[in-house]
Amino acid sequence: MPRNVVAALTAALAISACSSGESIGPGTVAPTPPAGPVASFQPGLTAPWFGGSARSDWFEVGLDRGIRRGGNAAAYLRSRVTTVDGSAFANVAQSISAMPYRGRRVRLSAYVKTDSVGAPGAGLWMRVDGPTGTLRFDNMTGFGRAILGTRDWTEYSVVLDVPTNAVGITMGALLIGSGTMRVDDVSFGTVDIGIPTTGTAQPGTQTGDSATTTNNALRAPSTPTNLDFEGVRSAASSAATWLASVAKPFATDAPGANLDDLAELGSIIGTARVAAFGEATHGTREFFRMKHRAFEYLVERHGFTHFTIEATMPESRAMDRFVTHGEGDPEKLLSNLYFWTWNTQEVMDLVRWMRAYNVRVGAPRLRFVGFDMQAPHQAVDSVLSLLNRLDVPLAARARNAMECFVAGRDARTGQYVSSAYRAGTTAAQRVACGDSLTALGNAVAAARPQWSARMSAEDLDWLQQYVTLVQQWERYARPTSSSEGSLLRDVAMADNLVWITRQYPSARVFAWAHNYHVSRRPGTMGQVAGQRLGADYRNIGFTFGTGDFNAVGLTATGTTTSLRSHSITTVDTTALEAVFAATLQPRLIFDARRIPSGGSGAAALNAGPLRMRSIGAAYTSASESAYFEQALLPADYDGLIWFARTTPSVLLPFR
Repeated sequence: MPRNVVAALTAALAISACSSGESIGPGTVAPTPPAGPVASFQPGLTAPWFGGSARSDWFEVGLDRGIRRGGNAAAYLRSRVTTVDGSAFANVAQSISAMPYRGRRVRLSAYVKTDSVGAPGAGLWMRVDGPTGTLRFDNMTGFGRAILGTRDWTEYSVVLDVPTNAVGITMGALLIGSGTMRVDDVSFGTVDIGIPTTGTAQPGTQTGDSATTTNNALRAPSTPTNLDFEGVRSAASSAATWLASVAKPFATDAPGANLDDLAELGSIIGTARVAAFGEATHGTREFFRMKHRAFEYLVERHGFTHFTIEATMPESRAMDRFVTHGEGDPEKLLSNLYFWTWNTQEVMDLVRWMRAYNVRVGAPRLRFVGFDMQAPHQAVDSVLSLLNRLDVPLAARARNAMECFVAGRDARTGQYVSSAYRAGTTAAQRVACGDSLTALGNAVAAARPQWSARMSAEDLDWLQQYVTLVQQWERYARPTSSSEGSLLRDVAMADNLVWITRQYPSARVFAWAHNYHVSRRPGTMGQVAGQRLGADYRNIGFTFGTGDFNAVGLTATGTTTSLRSHSITTVDTTALEAVFAATLQPRLIFDARRIPSGGSGAAALNAGPLRMRSIGAAYTSASESAYFEQALLPADYDGLIWFARTTPSVLLPFR
């Protein structure tokens, strides 16, 4: 059991310390600790350490500034309950690149102090990963060396070989039993080949794309830092002066304001056909209003015509009919995009501005298009409806091809659910389903010439695209790994974004999505689209210092709770946001392409990956340090937009 726990850390800890869905019965409240040195528990870790527990009601992780071996703090992992059965655990960890250590032997050592630790116990752990799985790992708790009971500060070590194909190393401490574990004065480095190894060389496997795994590992630091848990000195002081000298302030995020202060956006985007704008959270009012204002600027000053968004294509096409011809109720149409993230007053204001612009110029110049594929039911229904008008036998064939989706369709909502699709079909049936959809797409393409007199070329193009959307969803719904599904979704969104540029060859396209999707990180929509479009793709990320934002909450077990406003009140001194905050500017547009020529002033931004906020649609403050990406500038983003303070988006009721 403990070995499996450590192997599972690859996916569970890389994104969030509370991503697991473990279900454990209620525990009993832990007793008051015995008298002794005064503990001073402070939940939360300092970067680059991350961790926590999938059961924050069972375990707590943080810094103890009262009981420590040296300095001002030690890390602690402690149980909140007296009964722990080994199904839940707490951990602290950090990851580095394996590249400098290939072909060498490495040792992780740390001083550990335990108080009343029960079985399975506590210990250090380390894992060496290759492109497709774990190559080496050691978990003291799972390999007969668990630390149990009460022990004073004692040094422990784990030693592993790093194979020549290794890409990443993750190391840390793990508490699976009850009690309290403290860790301090960690050390890591290479050792002589004569030092015996611990753990195992038994390989493990992981799902996902090996190229993405390798590229992500390249973003990790080459050495571990903050090994004494005292924190890392901020780079803000050395880079803030330079950043303040090159970044451009702008007056407001309010749509309708004078556009002259946005000229820096025009410089960043240049002649690119696609300008992709991200967001560090899906629920920030300033991000949404600024994207509205940026779209106004690009329309008025640079001839942009098409607004595209991370939303489903058939439903977005219905909104396009309102934008172009005034058809339908825009509030109802916005609700029909399904996502609470877009059902806001800020997006509604943008939609109404687009409609007003088209009325003002007297032509449907601005268009509204989606590029996502997560909800395929309208695409399915549209394929059947259009084929019934064009070719009844082919419509029947399409119905048979999509019969495999029935198991995944919710009878109440009419929407398809990927987990239900997987549960209701076998692997062989899903492969056959995909093959049938491919054959359907080929049949529709072959029959198009004979339909040209009965349906417009644009509608025929959309019929073909609806079939593509159905194929994309079926492929996306197959994997059991969320990481593989995420990769397939991003590739599909990139395909759809490129399709839009080909469908409307004279268009200049504004794309709206999360920072992750628009970035050029390996495996993202932005990376794929950037490869295909080259210089015709430019992207702008958004980040912030402190403030409030909307997000779905997460419980101690990792399940979602109600949608509500969350707050961040401090700026992580080790993150890129600290550099922006040190400029004392409330709003900035930064051309990240200036970094390579920025000299010593930009050195701190040019030394490797930078921690940068990344919060999606769900959030828990219990794992705030986990909501960061490792950004490379300017490789990942051509530009960044900064807000020192933010507020939540204004949510609208669904209609």
